[in-house]
Amino acid sequence: MFGRRGIVIAVCSMAMTGSSLALAPHSSATQRPVVCTGQEYRSAGTGVGLVPKLARVESRAQYTCTTGPGEAAPATGHFVAFSRASCLGLDNVTAGEVVHYAGGRKSVIEYDSSSVLGISGLNVIRLDGKVTEGPGKGQAAHRTLAILDPSSTTKCLVRVPASSSAPRKVQLEIRSV
Repeated sequence: MFGRRGIVIAVCSMAMTGSSLALAPHSSATQRPVVCTGQEYRSAGTGVGLVPKLARVESRAQYTCTTGPGEAAPATGHFVAFSRASCLGLDNVTAGEVVHYAGGRKSVIEYDSSSVLGISGLNVIRLDGKVTEGPGKGQAAHRTLAILDPSSTTKCLVRVPASSSAPRKVQLEIRSV
C-alpha cells in the first residue's frame, strides 16, 4: 500500500519530530521557543567521497517560524559549514547561520556539535549550538536537516556532487538553555 518512498518520508518526519521533542531543553517563561520549518536549497559546496576531506557547504533556507499558536512569520536563512567529511560521516563541524525574520530582525547562530543518522537512503543531520546575536541571544539552537537519497549508498563509491537544486526539509529551534 505504501511504497518505499512513502515509508522513508514517514520515517524522516518521525525523526525530525522526535529530535525536536526529545532533545530540546525546556523553555523559560520569559523567552518563548521559536520553531522554524521549511526547505533548504544547497547553493555551493565541495563534493565528498569515501575518503574524508575538508568540505564546505553553503545553503539558503526558506522558513516559516512560529512562537506560539497562530503566530507564524516567514524567515530566510543563510547557512555555511566546514567539516572533515566523507559520505560516511562528519568530524569537527564548524557552522554558522544568519536568520532574517520578517520585520528586519536577524539572529546569528554558531553551531559547535553535530550528529548524523543514516537509514536506507535517509540521512538526518542535527547541529547544536547557540544564538550569539539578535533575538534569542544566549539561547540554545538546534538545526535538523533531512536528506532523502535512496541511491546514497552507491554514491559513496563515487564522488557525491558538490551542489544540488533539490530542496531538503530543514527545522530550526531556538529555546532557552
